[in-house]
Amino acid sequence: MKFEHQNRQASALKPRDIGLILSYRCMANCAHCIYNCSPNWHDWMTEDAVQTALENEKACWGEGFQVHLTGGEPFLNFPLLLKAARIAHQLGIPVYVETNAGWVKRYEFAADRFQQLRDAGMMAVLVSVSPFHQESIPLEQTLHGISAARSVFGAERVMAYQSEWLPVPEMSQYGLKEKIPLNRYIEMYGKQQAGLRLWMGFGLISGGRAGYRLGKWIPKRPAESFENESCRQELLFSQHSHMDLYGNFIPGFCGGISLGDWHGLDSMVDQYRMGKLPLAVQILANNGPFGLFEIAAETYGYMPLRDGYAGKCHLCVDVRAHLERQGMYQEIFTPALFYQNL
Repeated sequence: MKFEHQNRQASALKPRDIGLILSYRCMANCAHCIYNCSPNWHDWMTEDAVQTALENEKACWGEGFQVHLTGGEPFLNFPLLLKAARIAHQLGIPVYVETNAGWVKRYEFAADRFQQLRDAGMMAVLVSVSPFHQESIPLEQTLHGISAARSVFGAERVMAYQSEWLPVPEMSQYGLKEKIPLNRYIEMYGKQQAGLRLWMGFGLISGGRAGYRLGKWIPKRPAESFENESCRQELLFSQHSHMDLYGNFIPGFCGGISLGDWHGLDSMVDQYRMGKLPLAVQILANNGPFGLFEIAAETYGYMPLRDGYAGKCHLCVDVRAHLERQGMYQEIFTPALFYQNL
């Protein structure tokens, strides 16, 4: 058993799909966003930082991984996005881009942007489709974005994620040019069915804003109900992770958690594979958010939410926000603006 555990520990922090968060800035402020992106963010990764990040990934993991350029909305700084695609291509790293298509005003404009990216070495495009985006981005823009991307890359290299929301037939009465508030789903289905449709149908993660803004749509649970749910898999063995413009290595989809500084990626990965975890990460890996909750409640005056939590990630982010405000584990619970944007 000990030998198996050591082998598994040695495979820690080996993602196959690594997102480079060029900025948390976005034209939208979506209710489901696990990274709390919004127009309130203003910083962007520099070209030198992009080069360093991708070189460090190549040196640490060699082959067998791909990179997606993301945000926020990466098309809000197209020159940087284009440069990042070129750097990845020059390093031999397969690269694609994620977008919400909120920048697409005209089909021709979008097609030109996608052609430049393909010429720079971009291999594919993912366009997000969701009722949460449609609150601020009319479906027409999403459709133009998908169509323009397919005209350049071909249908097999363009993913509409999640395509079942494209379009929602019962919402077509509102037209493609109109933004659709989430309350329309309540009007159509009732609160319970709308909640199930949005939470289960979309596969929402309750971290970031989702637990706060969308938790009222589903039954909540007390903190104690998450007592036996650890986060070891999400933190240490996720196949999908991110590196942001502030130097944070973000495991899985755990917005607001940094396992360390990717500028020293090789050293950081070695430390984790030897089992040397920062205290806050160790608590979450072994005892999950409830372990963090117990410490926060007993030592730092944390009071549980009266109505409970939409999921273990909601519990985690609420406890982390409290501890971050107390000045605790701020090197792990970062960036600070993530918690300010809850």
